[in-house]
Amino acid sequence: MEQVKYIALLVISIAVAGCGQAVRSPETPVGPHFRILTYNVNWGGPGAEQAVRAISSADADIVCLQETHPAWQKLIRARLARQYTFMAFQHPPGLRGAGGMAFLSKFPGEQAAYVPSVTGWFDGWIAKFQTPAGPVQVNNVHLRPKLSDRAGLTLSAYFGTGDDRQREVERYYTQLEPGVPAIVAGDFNEDDKGTAVKWLRKKGFADALPLFDRKTKTWHWKAGPFNLADRFDHIMYTRDLHCYSARVLQEGSSDHYPVTAVFGLDPEQQRENEPPRFRQRNVSEDSPER
Repeated sequence: MEQVKYIALLVISIAVAGCGQAVRSPETPVGPHFRILTYNVNWGGPGAEQAVRAISSADADIVCLQETHPAWQKLIRARLARQYTFMAFQHPPGLRGAGGMAFLSKFPGEQAAYVPSVTGWFDGWIAKFQTPAGPVQVNNVHLRPKLSDRAGLTLSAYFGTGDDRQREVERYYTQLEPGVPAIVAGDFNEDDKGTAVKWLRKKGFADALPLFDRKTKTWHWKAGPFNLADRFDHIMYTRDLHCYSARVLQEGSSDHYPVTAVFGLDPEQQRENEPPRFRQRNVSEDSPER
């Protein structure tokens, strides 16, 4: 009965997946930039070949994957090794095989920190990449789902686990290197107004997808006669980066869709990084003639 109530409330509170409504128009990148993608591939691996094709066709420069395992690793290495020169995988034991993570990148990268979860669910992983826009640190996350400690569907777990997700991102945040542009990307298991999302916003992060699309769902699940959908996947970034575009790719066979965004340095940051002579020329060109 508890599960029936959970599903009924969830259906009432969540709209069926629909088309996105643009809030900001995508911009053509100016200057050095890169594309990042996050994708929970589903540890069960339904249609794994479709998932790999979706990753390949998106052609992002940096890819964050959740719920990988050794079979996923073998397939990804076999299919995408030419496209991505940097690949790294973590597959901790337990958690029904759903705790794995991966980074794929066209740029040089290195592990910065692997951070065990404080809630007993999924760990966080931080890597640093040398992008055309300079060094960027990426925190790959898979936050606690809205499930009980035994992975059951209950009302108390659905409405009462937000503090756990916040504690997870708080812990990961302490491992980020100050002064280096940062992105937190992955399966947050909560929507745009979730507790962890709000906490990161207070720390100066922006959520890329709602800037361009406030409606398209990133997660979908069929539970009996109900079609559930929500926005669980996020790409959040510090304000020294500028987001040119973000969107949901309704591809693959997972219960999650890939989410992608394009970033460069914030225009003010770019100006600070220009050679002094170039900066002076710009200033004189903007000044009135004498």
